[in-house]
Amino acid sequence: MYVSLCIISVLCVAAPQGNPGEGAQLPERWFAYRSFRPSSEPIREFAQLGVDMVCIFPANTDCSLGVPYCVSPPIWTGRDRYDFASLDAQVSMVREANPRAKLLCLVDLNTPLWWVRLHGRQSGFEDTFYDQGKTIATPKWREDTRAYLQAFLTHMQKTYPGLVQGYVLACGGTTEWQDCSWGEESATRRAAWRAWMQERGKPDPIDIPPASVREHVTHGIFRDPAEDALAVDYWRFAHWVTGDGILYFARAAQEVLNHEAALGVFYGYILELADSRLLYEGHLDFDRVYRSPDLDFFISPGTYHDRQTGGGSGYMVALESVRYHGKRFLHEIDHRTHTSKSTVELGVAVPGHNDGFPNEQATIAGLRREFSLALVEGTALWWFDMFGDWFKGQPVLDAIGQMQALWKDLASEPRVSASEVAMIVDADSMLFVDGKAPVVRELMYNQRAGLYRMGAPFDVISMADLVGIDMTRYKLVLFPNLFVVDRAKREVLDSKILRDSKTVVWVYAPGIIDGERYDPANVESLTGHAYGTQEMASKQMSAWTSVFAPTPNLPGGVLHELAQRAGVHVYSDAQEPLYANARFLAAHSLEGGDRTYRLPRTCARVTELFSGRVVAENAGEFTDRLDAPGTVLYRLDY
Repeated sequence: MYVSLCIISVLCVAAPQGNPGEGAQLPERWFAYRSFRPSSEPIREFAQLGVDMVCIFPANTDCSLGVPYCVSPPIWTGRDRYDFASLDAQVSMVREANPRAKLLCLVDLNTPLWWVRLHGRQSGFEDTFYDQGKTIATPKWREDTRAYLQAFLTHMQKTYPGLVQGYVLACGGTTEWQDCSWGEESATRRAAWRAWMQERGKPDPIDIPPASVREHVTHGIFRDPAEDALAVDYWRFAHWVTGDGILYFARAAQEVLNHEAALGVFYGYILELADSRLLYEGHLDFDRVYRSPDLDFFISPGTYHDRQTGGGSGYMVALESVRYHGKRFLHEIDHRTHTSKSTVELGVAVPGHNDGFPNEQATIAGLRREFSLALVEGTALWWFDMFGDWFKGQPVLDAIGQMQALWKDLASEPRVSASEVAMIVDADSMLFVDGKAPVVRELMYNQRAGLYRMGAPFDVISMADLVGIDMTRYKLVLFPNLFVVDRAKREVLDSKILRDSKTVVWVYAPGIIDGERYDPANVESLTGHAYGTQEMASKQMSAWTSVFAPTPNLPGGVLHELAQRAGVHVYSDAQEPLYANARFLAAHSLEGGDRTYRLPRTCARVTELFSGRVVAENAGEFTDRLDAPGTVLYRLDY
């Protein structure tokens, strides 16, 4: 039965969609309120601020802290049994608190406890929250969950026509499609793996490779394309099957929605899932998932690295690739404020609380940073009042109200990029890397901090999209993890990157695998620098500059110097978080003080939007004083 299911998936989604970014109809840039435990008071408070978009999550399952996501009774109560009265009560509560409210709605596709118990003696009928990979290829789970999803959507669309602006398919660990099963076997996963291999003309592997095979690396941290081929294939499949599950349910949802409401998913966390996570949790099929015509937007929280006061924050995904495929992105602001609850009912600590904003001034500066990041990068956002009390006190609410007013005036303006720096990330290369190697954390996860502190904006692009993205404006290009460079990738590099006087920064072991062989000589063939070079080195090539960085995670000061040498417009010499596009410039500071910013050209007027101050007129640069801590957002009127 599963073989035919696999074949259908391949036929439906494998072909590229051209350039979907051209002329695509994007969802609205939402400015919304969300909570696991929504109640009338905060919804009313946000409504008074003009926030009329509310996200609900009528969940059937418990969260990773051992308590229910939702305080209302479950909806999916048994075989073909759905308690829509519970769902209606949640909708009614929101509408009573804010009669103007429109909804965003997460749909919980995780297995309810009764379903696991009912099928628990059968391999593959397991808890998707932690064992998504063991269950996601199970036909019975797909059929039952599809029926629930379509019943849920049908009820909402017929009962409340036009009310829900967007739905989110939620499954796996923390409902973010994170597979926590470490690649372990189930009967249905084994059947899907065998079918997947045979569909690609490869021998029937019979079994899932044991941990000793799938974890093996032949060359330090790298797998050999020949000796470790089965492991590479298996991890490629493990990510594919998660992507296949997402696409399966997206198609099922559109059979009901018919694109009358936007559809989204948490997925593609290549910058966030570092050592002991990125190889295992199923997020590396994002290149294929981004192409799906059935999905309209993607979501992630702001990074959990560098989110403290003074940090650079940032995204978990290759955001420029999301844009390229004509999708919207939603930035989840779940940062711990000075009033947020640090524990849940069982006394378990909420993750990330120790990195929260320590006082009211830090909270306002931090929330303004996240707002500015979303405004500059052209994303939507929601304020995630996770377990309650995240946004308390009149000064904090006033700050959010001001941001809502700015959003209403400014968010509809087309975003025009000012980035001349690009970081290119490669999902394929990570299948060849030891998933538990500490260096994985340094490649992309930690690298964001330096990029946000180099004094110039940057874009993050998937290697798979280079062939279609216009790269002419980028002067400095960073490859933090391009370890596999086959003939097709080399052709793209030659035509799009290794030209036009660009400065290209290669990290660690670029191109050490050519798709067929592991060979350190490949590094020098690609970069002009011998593998094993101990210090950062630069070499002038025929039409570009090659910089080799043997140690990953380049700090902001090094990137600042590289950007200047490459001819990138650098706005600031302060090694502090900075965000910019052609219309806005934003900065965040822990220590505060006078800061000077250089503009790409003379600006008629520079206005700091949080204070309303005009800070410069007819100026190519200006100096302003930042609070400690503080965030500034400048509108640039040329």
